[in-house]
Amino acid sequence: MGKSDLADKSDEDLMEIYKMGNAIAFEILFERHSGRVLGYLSKRLKLPREAKDLLQEVFFKLHRSRHLYNRTLPFSPWLFSITRSIWLDFLKKRQLEDATEQEQLERMVPTTQEFAISDSNAGIEILNQLPANQKEAVSLRVYDEATFEEIAIKLATSPENARQLVNRGLKRLKALLGPRKE
Repeated sequence: MGKSDLADKSDEDLMEIYKMGNAIAFEILFERHSGRVLGYLSKRLKLPREAKDLLQEVFFKLHRSRHLYNRTLPFSPWLFSITRSIWLDFLKKRQLEDATEQEQLERMVPTTQEFAISDSNAGIEILNQLPANQKEAVSLRVYDEATFEEIAIKLATSPENARQLVNRGLKRLKALLGPRKE
């Protein structure tokens, strides 16, 4: 069956045809629903790149779960339950990453403040040992308390990359400073 043969089929019919292996049915479902799914995710995330990444995850999960689809249920609510699940998983993962990074910051900030008080040149020298982009990202996050979105704008990168730069910079600083004496 070609695209023109399938264009008039219902979503439920297309899903059944896709379950039997017809990739064109999947293409039509994607064309019909990707805009609504992206809109749903974009409203909740405010970051277009993350929303587009999650859109791909939604349709990948639809692909992996196609054998679970029950034809007696409407397709659209099933798709949006997948979408909501992907979105909630993303939020949980991001919260966990933020909490882990916050713990790192709380351990690092007193150490860097001690350096600043005892010998500001030593603190600057250690910070200067970081690659330039990590140094800038850590400085913005620790001293200016900038968000990852703000750091991303300042460094002309993505918020995900800004997060990585801060994490790597903090790990490197921790290694350079050695074990902390309580």
